[in-house]
Amino acid sequence: MTENDRRKDDQVLSAPNAEGNVWPRQSCPAFIPRVGAVEKTCWYCGYADFHLDKPRALDVGVCYYPKKQLKQEGTRE
Repeated sequence: MTENDRRKDDQVLSAPNAEGNVWPRQSCPAFIPRVGAVEKTCWYCGYADFHLDKPRALDVGVCYYPKKQLKQEGTRE
């Protein structure tokens, strides 16, 4: 299976889809694992929001890169 044969929601992104939709099995170079990450995909990325803290998780999340990065760096100071 080549990259072109893969479904859109499984493809590797060349850059973060900042403020855009991301699918659980997608990935990009800005990946930062959240606690408990078991694979390098958006579902396990610290920048993605799939409402995992809500009663029902989303099928399609939102990428908050670089906003979450800036927020995380601000808390280190």
